[in-house]
Amino acid sequence: MATASPEHRQRPKLAQIAKMANTTASTVSKVINGRSGVSDETRSRIERILNDLEYTKQPVRHASSTSITMVFESMANPWVLDIMQGATDAAIARGFTVTVCAKHSSDGERDDSYRQAIRRARPRAVVFDNAYVSMKDRTLCQELGVRFAVIDPSGRPAHDCAEVRIDNWTGGFEAGCHLLGLGHRRFAVICGPSSSTCFPARLDGFRSALMQEDVTLDDDMVRIGDFWSESARLHALELLSSEDRPTAIFACSDTHALGIYDAAHQLGLRIPEDLSIIGFDDIESARHLNPPLTTMRQPMAEMTSSVLSTLLSSKDAAATSKLLFPPSLIVRGSTDACPMR
Repeated sequence: MATASPEHRQRPKLAQIAKMANTTASTVSKVINGRSGVSDETRSRIERILNDLEYTKQPVRHASSTSITMVFESMANPWVLDIMQGATDAAIARGFTVTVCAKHSSDGERDDSYRQAIRRARPRAVVFDNAYVSMKDRTLCQELGVRFAVIDPSGRPAHDCAEVRIDNWTGGFEAGCHLLGLGHRRFAVICGPSSSTCFPARLDGFRSALMQEDVTLDDDMVRIGDFWSESARLHALELLSSEDRPTAIFACSDTHALGIYDAAHQLGLRIPEDLSIIGFDDIESARHLNPPLTTMRQPMAEMTSSVLSTLLSSKDAAATSKLLFPPSLIVRGSTDACPMR
């Protein structure tokens, strides 16, 4: 008995294929027509069945996503706008779109819905603004075959993905050289927690600059606080109330510098006539202080654009390139020559 040729066989109905694949007819239709919303495992299973059945309409290859997802710890972080600018620049240059998710709401409450947003969008790349990326986030990206990268102001290295970060040690060294060049020799430093490795690196670079001029930074002139301005204000009040107060303070972040400004004004000290202050970051508000803040600039927009360009052009799905950017000294009105005493 003759067997019907493939072109004369009756095409199986979607419902029959769905039953064989243990899924729904609408899911089978999505695979055949190349639409999203189907897991890799289910898509592969359906494609195998279609191939075995010699299905006459070959499934359309699912189109690559043209979206990038940015995941921020909080939209309140001061570098969000710069990172978004860099992401937008890289996306527009390639015809991509950018979606934004935050892990914490405005009241600080944790929100894990960003993972569902990533799963639904299946973006070409995901960028996190913090190296403390959870194992759930890493596993999700790996399961979806999505490349991910870290833009890490804290400085902690990431080993399983692309990353871009600032050269924190060099930034601290440059800050020290700037103040030494102005004649300062009595210094204080206000740092964030050592658990964020950027702060010890900045402090170590600053100490190294001073050592080259045989200047010692007394341990009691180094204060370790948190990430915020109020802690810095309280430390600065103590430092600036001492009889032999510093003539210059290195704030290891611009947020710390805000607190030091408050303390100086509270004590009636003039900036920079009585006290020079140098920060680190160059957040948007730094240039609007009175006087504007001298600081070490992190080029967050350029860093973001660069790591995305690397990520999107790489043929390696598990791209792990490492980019290190030097900070640049931005001299404004908060530093001046050491006052005579």
